[in-house]
Amino acid sequence: MADINGVTLNAGSGPTVHYTITYTKSRPNNSQMTYHFTIAAALGSSGSYIHSGYALLCTITVNGSSGQVRIKAPDNDNWDGTAPRYRYVTVTCSSTTGNAAQGVRFRVVSDGRMSLSSGVIDNSSYTVTSSALLTTACGAPSACSVFPTVAEGSAALSWSGASAGTNNAITGFEIQYSDSSNNADWGSWTALSTVSSSSGSGSLSVAPPSTRGSYRRLRIRTQGAAGSSYYSGWTVSSNSVRKNTPPEKASVLTASPSVYSEGPITLTWSGASGGTSPIKGYMLASKTSTNGSTWTSWNVLETFNLSASSGTRTAAASITPGAYTKYGLWTIDTLDVYSAEQVSNSILCVAAACDEPTISAPKNGASTYNPNPRVLLTTGAQPNEQVAQVKIGTGSWQDGVNNPSLFSPSGEVGGSEEVMFEAESQAAEAKTLTVRCVNPDFEAPSAEVSRSFTVLASPFEEISANETKVKASHITALRIAVNIVRNYYGLAPVSWSEEITAGKTEVKNWPLHILEIRSAVEPVITLINQYSMASGFAVPEPDWEELGTGRPRAAVMNQLSELILSL
Repeated sequence: MADINGVTLNAGSGPTVHYTITYTKSRPNNSQMTYHFTIAAALGSSGSYIHSGYALLCTITVNGSSGQVRIKAPDNDNWDGTAPRYRYVTVTCSSTTGNAAQGVRFRVVSDGRMSLSSGVIDNSSYTVTSSALLTTACGAPSACSVFPTVAEGSAALSWSGASAGTNNAITGFEIQYSDSSNNADWGSWTALSTVSSSSGSGSLSVAPPSTRGSYRRLRIRTQGAAGSSYYSGWTVSSNSVRKNTPPEKASVLTASPSVYSEGPITLTWSGASGGTSPIKGYMLASKTSTNGSTWTSWNVLETFNLSASSGTRTAAASITPGAYTKYGLWTIDTLDVYSAEQVSNSILCVAAACDEPTISAPKNGASTYNPNPRVLLTTGAQPNEQVAQVKIGTGSWQDGVNNPSLFSPSGEVGGSEEVMFEAESQAAEAKTLTVRCVNPDFEAPSAEVSRSFTVLASPFEEISANETKVKASHITALRIAVNIVRNYYGLAPVSWSEEITAGKTEVKNWPLHILEIRSAVEPVITLINQYSMASGFAVPEPDWEELGTGRPRAAVMNQLSELILSL
């Protein structure tokens, strides 16, 4: 098919209309073409005319995308003589091939009040020609790494995933390096080598830094035939090569519990690393003291294989009350080279620690609306004298001795005793709660018990007497809030007797809904008061507002919402 540029199409009769079509073009990207069509429409003779009532609408379609322009309007647009009318249509369509023919549909229909054939045409016999594809940059390698990561002589830099650009074949690769003493703070990039290649992958022998313990990373970019303006971006190696060095000790070694009455002791460490070769294992030793300052020499407990940089191990400890123990850990690589030792915290043997407490509320992951959230806990069975401690987030421990206003009962409590903690005001956000009990004689803490919970902002709309119209949404909000609070205290959600739908649920049923909500709240109050009836901790039994008649009363609604926010 021929290109439509400069073609004149004759359309219809009475009179005939001649359409001369020209176009210019541009390529915004390698996925699209934009064609700007100019249509010169002229009547067939000087005496020809088309007047009111008859209209012509032109549509030009290229590769499924269309543009429209009106040749003639139905009213107030009289067309006389042979002087051409110029109309313009822009079509942007899909185009992924350069200098390619794309079919054109040139269609003019009559959409006026008169039914004639003048100027009407539907022609798909011509094409337009796309512009050449734009030159694009090469693609950088998608993967680049060096192996081995510890080397005495040389290592291999490997890359893959590089790609040619449009009109831009791969001609090679440029490689640079940067050195660091700590694998974090890097020097400037320095040219290393240029590799001639037309492949998207390759490798190159590279050397580590000359300074032992230093690191070298590399970066690579793809060169293309179109010149440096069309080189790819840089891809930095996913790892680095290091001049060999002895292994590194663990950065942290923790012995727990810090106070104990019997073993075993749990040791946890992290941050160790290999040097000349990977980690093979560790050596563990201990030493003891009677006063926490003068220590025995190290006593090797065991040497064990473990390639990980972190781990957990159990160990024996002195069972003599008043004795201190600390531990040392050495990293060993596959060449049996030892790191310096990492020393743990000291731990103290005392009389029996407290049994682990239990938490009844909050339920893990639950939420409350109370900015002073309650914690309902039960101390462990032993000993008979202990102090309950509570911590929220990263805050300090609070206990019944030093913070008596927050605990009921306060001070020292017995084993298996129910205790209520009421926190100081908390912001509306997610929280982490930690509870433990401490033997006051030896400061021996129990295992810690944690819960996550969230303090929520009030969900209730303010209801004013004789102003606010109580709606279905108000009752629904109370229902949702009640079940959220019940969940906080470990109570099952309530299934409501009737679904409430705005505009459908009858007002006469609202007393039933209120009574259901009150019934759902009362077990929460009972549970709270089970833990303490002390003033300032217990929740007074509600003196419920009279329901009255007619629409729900503001006082009834506000009483419930205020109570829910305080639970």
